[in-house]
Amino acid sequence: MQTKTQKIKDLRKRLDELENVKLKDALAKYGDAFQESGAAWNENAAWELADEEVSVLRAMVAEVKKEIRNLEHPLGAQVSSDKISK
Repeated sequence: MQTKTQKIKDLRKRLDELENVKLKDALAKYGDAFQESGAAWNENAAWELADEEVSVLRAMVAEVKKEIRNLEHPLGAQVSSDKISK
């Protein structure tokens, strides 16, 4: 079983990979697809796929950050979930 410290370390590594590698690549593809599409960007399948990929990666980044925050501050996470459920 992983220790809390190891889990946080692994999550931070994953976060770094998501933000600094995958998200940057996706944003570059998004920009390229947008530039190539010209005025018809809303009808361009490559642009739509790149847009979706960026959205998914941003959601993944947010989820990893939330998981790290919950591990680092478990009482804060409990208070937040208590507020939501009331």
